[in-house]
Amino acid sequence: MRFLFNRFTAAALGLLMVGLSVSCGNAGSTLDYGPYPTHRIDGDYDDQPSRARGILAESLRLGERVVQASDIDPDLTVGRGGGPLADHHGVIAGVLSGPQGVALEKFDVVAGFSALAASKPYADGNRQEKFLAVSLIAFPDDQTAAAAARDMAREDFETVEQNTPVTLDGYPQALNHWQPGVPTVGSWLAWKSLVIRILAQLPEPDLDRLTDMVARTYQLQLAELESFTATSVGDIPTLPLDPDKLLPRLVKTGDYAPDDYTFAIYGPRAFAVMIDNPAAEIQEFEARGVTAVGVSHNKFLYRTRDSAAAAGLSVYLDGKRGQSEYVPMRGVRNLPSVTCSQATVPSPSLEARRFRCIVVRGDLVAQLYSNQETNIRWMAAAQYAVMADAR
Repeated sequence: MRFLFNRFTAAALGLLMVGLSVSCGNAGSTLDYGPYPTHRIDGDYDDQPSRARGILAESLRLGERVVQASDIDPDLTVGRGGGPLADHHGVIAGVLSGPQGVALEKFDVVAGFSALAASKPYADGNRQEKFLAVSLIAFPDDQTAAAAARDMAREDFETVEQNTPVTLDGYPQALNHWQPGVPTVGSWLAWKSLVIRILAQLPEPDLDRLTDMVARTYQLQLAELESFTATSVGDIPTLPLDPDKLLPRLVKTGDYAPDDYTFAIYGPRAFAVMIDNPAAEIQEFEARGVTAVGVSHNKFLYRTRDSAAAAGLSVYLDGKRGQSEYVPMRGVRNLPSVTCSQATVPSPSLEARRFRCIVVRGDLVAQLYSNQETNIRWMAAAQYAVMADAR
């Protein structure tokens, strides 16, 4: 879960010390909750129209439709990250290449989501790898999408004098080019009010194999989009981020401000594409009937099919290996459904990950993190109490 944790934890670090300067909590109580609330705290984050929230919600809808790279090539099993690529200011800086970002400055970008995958992890110094990046970018209408695709392709094409146009069998409307001798192909295709942007890479500059890879990506991506209906521009501000009110089922440790890093509801596919092994994560989510994943600062909430599925998912999450290795430690007294662990050698690249607790209640699984042992137990006890309040 490398990329996702890098994205989601930095903003949460400052929240983990909350209460460490507060009194020791509920004197005389069986459980010690520290400073944390033991009841759900609802927010108004979905109550008023908000274009920023709507763009995030629509971007996450697109994330549920992004193609799974390993379905295109079974070697593409390593997740390289991704996520929402647009906000109310436009395309987020650095997500697309500079020329493409410049091309989109004059367009109203309604939403966007990207997914990156490769055949090798970052740690492998050998850059001869397979790589695939797919981005879905939404615009107000079909005409705007077509114009944006043309401008993105042109700006990217003109950055290198040696770039050469490439045709793609079966997709005559796609705009494609490559630099001979360089093992990559870039492609842009307007589909209804969306632009599909693809960057494909192989170990060798074989144009036939590269164009075949791009064509297979379009085939599967368009199939994923067949039943997708984009939200109209006028309805974007009223699009809810959390229609089932799952985020208040996590103990409140920070502001309720919609943000893809720190406060959002992901569908299982959109969440999984940002994991180290997306295909394995999606398979596990499907087996457990995971329908939504909530992200709230230093906490994650998984909604599963039923209590048995939740119990199985908790075992899976507890046993996952990542950049930090965890070993069991004492949990919360009188709460057997809380499992806690400690990182043996905390990753230098992942902040706020020294202690972890997994809390199961009903069909929900919560995953909590902290850098303080006492704090994580307070939080886990409070989390168990909050999960009881479904309303």
